[in-house]
Amino acid sequence: MQPDTRMSVQTLPSLLTTTISRRPERIALRDETGSLTYGELDRRSDALANAFLEFGLEPEERVAMILPNRLEAPIVDIATYKTGAARLPINPDLSVTEIDYILSDAEPAVVVCDASRLDDVEDLVEDLPTRPVCVAIESTDPPTGWRSAARLEDGTAADSPSVSVEPDAIAGHFYTGGTTGDPKGVCYTQSCLATNLLAHPADLGFSSDDTGLVATPISHSAGTFLLATLIAGGTVVLRRGFDETDFCAAVETHGVTWTFLVPTMLYRLLDGPLAAHDVSSLENVIYGAAPICPDRLQDALDRLGPILTQFYGQTEVPNLITTLDRRDHARVLEDGDERLLRSAGQPCLLSDVKVVDPDTGEDLGTDEVGELLVRAPYAFDGYFELPEATDETLVDGWVRTGDVGRIDDDGYLYLLDRRSDVVVTGGMNVYTGEVEHALGEHGAVGDVAVIGVPHEDWGEAVHAIVVPAERRDIDVDDLLAFAGERLASYKRPKSVDVFETLPTTPYGKIDREALRERYWADEERRIN
Repeated sequence: MQPDTRMSVQTLPSLLTTTISRRPERIALRDETGSLTYGELDRRSDALANAFLEFGLEPEERVAMILPNRLEAPIVDIATYKTGAARLPINPDLSVTEIDYILSDAEPAVVVCDASRLDDVEDLVEDLPTRPVCVAIESTDPPTGWRSAARLEDGTAADSPSVSVEPDAIAGHFYTGGTTGDPKGVCYTQSCLATNLLAHPADLGFSSDDTGLVATPISHSAGTFLLATLIAGGTVVLRRGFDETDFCAAVETHGVTWTFLVPTMLYRLLDGPLAAHDVSSLENVIYGAAPICPDRLQDALDRLGPILTQFYGQTEVPNLITTLDRRDHARVLEDGDERLLRSAGQPCLLSDVKVVDPDTGEDLGTDEVGELLVRAPYAFDGYFELPEATDETLVDGWVRTGDVGRIDDDGYLYLLDRRSDVVVTGGMNVYTGEVEHALGEHGAVGDVAVIGVPHEDWGEAVHAIVVPAERRDIDVDDLLAFAGERLASYKRPKSVDVFETLPTTPYGKIDREALRERYWADEERRIN
């Protein structure tokens, strides 16, 4: 059955089937183990999608994928979208407790993982109210009750699946943290994600001539960059983690034209092997997911030239709220316009941004500081089974970002602070309530507050301030080990201070601003 191309911009099954099938002989993906052509990617994702449909998978049902950056991961993602089901990406670096929470909350119909987390996930799915269909990657002899992905691909037809799905059906279910300690499921419609994928080439310049390099988890922003590049007809090189020397070697070997780096990764390249390698093929170094130090950005510009693109987005508005594009970076070099080093750029093609008084909602004028609100056709549909939280964030079609900033006369956005209690460390969001909840379970902890503090490498580091329980002493090493059993590595505190008491507001709440003042007093801004 041929896809209805009239629906290709509204639903992912049509969009992906149409675009991926156009260049069967070209290389779509590479990793350390080999490569896949577009034809192979199309056939294998069709076969896996048909296997999912034979299981009885229905539109909007969740398919959880717990995989590192490997060739099979995009196959699973595309297969999921081709069925009309909803993609549920889970970072394989999360702790068992964190993965358990997501699986229990979302109750996926299908779970896919590889050997790296197979034992953990095998135990977790047994406790779910409804046991999902479980699929193992790289295993021809999976555990009892599990299916082999390779056998599924070999045992089903590789024709394009015949599915019908509405543009307003749920197609994505991603998790972000919450200040209450529990992650929130962020849901997107078919139309939202299809529009977002098409907006990426328009705003970031992806084309069929590109070869991208992705070394950050594709369960986050990088997964959208990857799919957008495939829609444009380019090639993506995958790495399972970031190593400076391997990164530079991959750029040389594959003629990489674009990559995505969080600021910490960029700093490590500048301080490491960059000068010893030929990275002249790079035309677009996309950075974001955390604020960047202006001095280090100037260093990157001086050494790489005006090939940098900054993006500002959040889970509720994926990747594309504003961009500081290559022309803006060129202005810094040509005109010495250093103010742009502190800017997050101008609104993207399909986004509107405004600044409002956070208490009254009144629109504010040029250079007035307030909360940022965003409107875009790819904004999220709502939080999963959290109507009150959805109503607090989605107001009259605008997304309340929780970020504080201003917009200048030229329409450039400057981020200044966050209203929400979140630490952005190495490009990853860490919600303080989640860390506080984990540390609070330690018997020696009477009270705890978690904040972000300035850090030269990570931008911000997770820092815990703890008050001992009565007649108890805090062993910092023991507390950090305790946290390590409950939190992903990037969420664990990098440092701990022990206080007798925590400062409080007149309303009895912990005064986080007073705590942050101790560590940020000498800084120009309150994000890093």
